[in-house]
Amino acid sequence: MKTAMDNSMKKVILFIHGFAGHPNQFKLFYPEIPDGYDYHALLLAGHGGSVDDFGRASMKEWQNQVDESMVELSEKYDEIYVVAHSMGTLFAMQRAQVHNVKALFLLAVPLYIRVSLLPFLGNLRMIIRASRDSVHSTYDPCSGVEADMRFWKYLKWIPNYVSLSKESRKTRALVESKPWTGKKCVIFQSAHDELVSSKSEKLLTGLGCDVDILENSSHHQYSQTDGEKLVQAFHAWLK
Repeated sequence: MKTAMDNSMKKVILFIHGFAGHPNQFKLFYPEIPDGYDYHALLLAGHGGSVDDFGRASMKEWQNQVDESMVELSEKYDEIYVVAHSMGTLFAMQRAQVHNVKALFLLAVPLYIRVSLLPFLGNLRMIIRASRDSVHSTYDPCSGVEADMRFWKYLKWIPNYVSLSKESRKTRALVESKPWTGKKCVIFQSAHDELVSSKSEKLLTGLGCDVDILENSSHHQYSQTDGEKLVQAFHAWLK
């Protein structure tokens, strides 16, 4: 967590990563945080470790972590700016009406998850790719779980996938019934997102949200052009 030199600092940016993700998802933004803002990057329970660590974590733990962070930051800061990716956007949207939350910067909002390309199968593909590459057999730094060739261990993740689906439906109902009045919200979806359905974009647009599309990016990976676009939008959002 960055702490400003000026003790009068009253603004903080809270970064919330996604399912099986990592705070590295936001590495584009950390060097761009302007003076006058502190930041806090959450590492959710079970992330940053092994497949077993992730399997032992739960949606309830993640929700509690976000709530505890919100309470702690609300006591110290006048304004909370939330940057979130994937599952983290669901947590952010659920808490958008917390009075200290000033604005939201959301990436890959999974209001609808692709049924034809399950995240579980995506993880298996990542393992296979890693096993075929004897030199570069590591995951992308955005991944919050260490590679494990024992694919059966990933079966323990199924309850968390089910919980993620429930959170998606819950958030969908919430945003349809309760607009984010008074909250500045910037939303980016990726054109080649392998996990988030384009129905998410259609719903958000239909609700009057301003949604921008990253034409050359996937769920976790951004092209150089799209990355520059995100950084520019990040600066404008904070202004």
